Amino acid sequence: MNIPFTRYLIPTAALLTFASQTVAQNSEPLNQGASNSGSSVSSMLRNASYDFGRGLTFTSQDGEASMNIGGQIQAGYNWTEDDDGTTNSNWSVASSRLRVGGQVMDGLTYFMQMDPQGGGQQNGDLVDAWVGWQINDAVHVRLGQQKMRSGLSADTSANDTDFETVTRSDATNEFANGRATGALFTGHGMEGRFNWHAGVMNNGTASGTQQNNNGTDMSLTVGASFGSGGNSEDWSEGDLARSGNASWLAGVTLTQDNAAADDFMTINAYGGFKAGNGFAGQVELWSRDADGADTTDTGFYVQGSYTLAKNASWQPGFVARFGSVTLDGGAGDDTDTTEIVVGVNAYYAAHNLKSQLQVRQGTTEVGEADTDLTSVDLLFTLVF
Repeated sequence: MNIPFTRYLIPTAALLTFASQTVAQNSEPLNQGASNSGSSVSSMLRNASYDFGRGLTFTSQDGEASMNIGGQIQAGYNWTEDDDGTTNSNWSVASSRLRVGGQVMDGLTYFMQMDPQGGGQQNGDLVDAWVGWQINDAVHVRLGQQKMRSGLSADTSANDTDFETVTRSDATNEFANGRATGALFTGHGMEGRFNWHAGVMNNGTASGTQQNNNGTDMSLTVGASFGSGGNSEDWSEGDLARSGNASWLAGVTLTQDNAAADDFMTINAYGGFKAGNGFAGQVELWSRDADGADTTDTGFYVQGSYTLAKNASWQPGFVARFGSVTLDGGAGDDTDTTEIVVGVNAYYAAHNLKSQLQVRQGTTEVGEADTDLTSVDLLFTLVF
């Protein structure tokens, strides 16, 4: 596999050099007549810190400017067999990311996430690229390419690693799990228990099949959630912390997608809970109406898990999921897909360092015909 890391080493090195100079200038004044050589490096080192899973952070002395560099690697094995007995297996790098983000002044932030493998994203190697502004204590806006809120599992974590299953549900992949370019306003109240969002975007937040050929369909997203704190982007699957305190989240998101062929209205409702003693669960439901075709597609999944307390250097966990998607063919020829997933996980540093083994049984029915597919996935995740 050819992974063009060199394209990112140069800009990252340039950003690192810029950060070191900025940190040095903000850390302490240079002595008169002293050489700048070595001072920038020493100042940078004094203001640099590394946190596993969060990356390397450079911070100015006044705390108003910062830059964080991090990333992730996900590699694993996949084996599949269909009902004809055809099998496939392969080892691969499932995901690799390089991230640069931070703050340039009080209230103004930035974030950029790249895919060194160069595949699977709408805009090639660029996964996320946005700037944010804290308008006031309760309202924030982000401009650029990003997740635009389309469902709990789709929104969870910018790095797409805080999951108990190796793969997202079929329903999430069908109705959500996309990125778009636009403006996303978010806000909160009631000490963070109530959260809302509103956004306008290009290319939509739903599956790529809803995008028109020239990529100019405009979409709107609005939604709200209520819970013990945080929003859908703050959610992390599983009760790994086992804090003894129960937490929960419930919300709804509406997406209006003005695609070329039709107008789609997608409604997503979700709920999640963590019992505080290792038990956790979540459920999501979707309904997507197409005005022109007069069809309604639906989907859902329900997921439950139990995570044991950490034993020595690792923490075992178990998860199961059932999901279904029904695509309305408009003439009685609906497509029904169901999946059953069970998994065993080993967490060494929560979701930042883990190994996962998953078995999935999927069935697709079109009219009287049905196809079965069994898959086994082994995934190793490192977030650095």
